[in-house]
Amino acid sequence: MQSAKADFPTFQRRVSTRRRKPRPDFSRMPHIKMPRSAPPLRRALAAALVLAAGACAPRPAPAQAVAAMDLSGQKVLVLPVQAVSGIPQSRADATRELLFALGERDTRTQWTDPERLRAALRRTPGYADDPDALPAESFMHHRERYMQGGLGSIVRRYSALMDTRLVLIPQAAQWLPAAGGAQGGVVRLSAVMVDARSSNVIWYGEADGQSRPTADAAALATAAAALAQAMVVSR
Repeated sequence: MQSAKADFPTFQRRVSTRRRKPRPDFSRMPHIKMPRSAPPLRRALAAALVLAAGACAPRPAPAQAVAAMDLSGQKVLVLPVQAVSGIPQSRADATRELLFALGERDTRTQWTDPERLRAALRRTPGYADDPDALPAESFMHHRERYMQGGLGSIVRRYSALMDTRLVLIPQAAQWLPAAGGAQGGVVRLSAVMVDARSSNVIWYGEADGQSRPTADAAALATAAAALAQAMVVSR
């Protein structure tokens, strides 16, 4: 008796005769450098941005100061100008201009320059910090103007070392461009005078020099003269 042999269908895999497209090998592609902008184009774009910024510059608030003082020939220690911004002159230049303007405005007051303070500090090393790098602390506390903290301690040491009660702290000399895209601008000087013993602020204010095409020496000198005029009465 013969066994029945089941006939199973056979399947054959159909092989496609189409050739596949090879995948691109990106590692073999040449490196393409993007062309740089030409220098004249970059300069033109930078100039356009500067002009646009100047045209949109807001008008600075007017300089403000309290009434000028009659120092009656007292001795005042003048510290270095603490910061300059937008002008080519140094802080030392700004300090010299302010000292000259104060001496011209009030010849009776004894204006003690920062170099004499530095000389005294060299003779007593470690007594007080460098006057060129004072702490940037606020003079307004609880709606009253006075010194406190580290700045007050340093200024009192200066006062004791130089035997003077009044100390002038010139805060900044900065260039203010003219508003509305106009050319030129002014230098603004700001300062605070304190009573070192009581820590009270006895004068504060700012003043603008004459309008100048650039922040040249005349712009700084006229700002120093304006600040001296706002600070003390002529003597």
